[in-house]
Amino acid sequence: MFKKIIPIMLLLVCVIVSGLVICQDVQAQTLVQRSSPRLMKGVRPLGMGGAFVAVKGTDENAIFNNPAAINDYEKKFHFQFLLPTVEFSYKSLDYFINEIPDLASDIDDQNTDGGKINAFDNFAATNTGRYEEVGIRGNVAVMMHKYITAALFYETHGVIALLNPASSTIDLEVIGQAGLMLGSAYSFFDDHLQVGLGVKFIERYLVDETITQREVISTDSFEDILDWKRFGFGIGVDVGIKGTPPIKGKVWEYLKPMFAFTVQDIGHTRFFAGDDVGRQDESMTFGLAVHPDFWKLKSILAIDVRDLEYRGDFLSKFHAGYELTWPELSKVLRSISVRLGVNQQYVTAGMGLDFKYFKFNFATYGKDIARRTIQKESRMFAFQLAAGF
Repeated sequence: MFKKIIPIMLLLVCVIVSGLVICQDVQAQTLVQRSSPRLMKGVRPLGMGGAFVAVKGTDENAIFNNPAAINDYEKKFHFQFLLPTVEFSYKSLDYFINEIPDLASDIDDQNTDGGKINAFDNFAATNTGRYEEVGIRGNVAVMMHKYITAALFYETHGVIALLNPASSTIDLEVIGQAGLMLGSAYSFFDDHLQVGLGVKFIERYLVDETITQREVISTDSFEDILDWKRFGFGIGVDVGIKGTPPIKGKVWEYLKPMFAFTVQDIGHTRFFAGDDVGRQDESMTFGLAVHPDFWKLKSILAIDVRDLEYRGDFLSKFHAGYELTWPELSKVLRSISVRLGVNQQYVTAGMGLDFKYFKFNFATYGKDIARRTIQKESRMFAFQLAAGF
């Protein structure tokens, strides 16, 4: 037994020390990645308030939230293909399709610097306080197995923000990522402890501009303000543990409690072999979950506290969620799930329909536009369609 305990303890010590050593090394984060996990937020977890690291691994979300949950998969291969997720805030589509192109046309149509500044200032004054986000992401293919999992993924997000009432500035960001995620997990002590490792190979594309009056008058065209040629490649590492204490009793067996601890993007995931495209900050998360059943219904109650190594409001780190599932409805419709939660004090909700060869998930959630404080909610909506066997 000691031969098994020693490598596990060494792994946990290395993980915790690495996080503590760099906990003071904090840089500006991209607008899109101000909340964790930084990569591939699933629609099912979003409906549950983002609380997911201690949840049993049953779908593609495990590898991106806690690689230890890979060990919950069956000892046979399952595959999913083409999992597109569309996500947007309330008025984001209108902003990216109409408002920004109209602003660019208004500025380009002006013949004087004063005219350009007036067009720019009028837009900024009308939209002060606005934060809109739109994105699409998914897994091209996912292979799931109890000991090895792989996912080919992609995601693109765009954000427009006018959050500085003291000056006329527009923050415009477009971030695209694609790559390969590999994960493996193993269990110890009669499955009371699971340990997992995830490695991600990421190609990133980034447009990150703060548009001011100076940029407006110093370029011939609005499009010239934006730098569309920033690419970089990075390799990130996630580790996680998940388990349950070896305690017996009817209440314990009924609740099936789980604890979990993850460190994502250990040491910060940096991008090289290209341009400056920012980085993905490390994030430590502690989670708890219970899995009580009612009649035929299965349920999950989960709590996560994320970004433990950073200072900030507790509510900005707090996530809680509940999922109730009615399984085995028919040979075609295998289950229906409803979800509720709290994400940074904002209410979340969602539902899922799991058919034999495809599934549909929906979520609406609120997130704060600030990074480590509670300031203002951005209400988001997300839809996912996946096929697999």
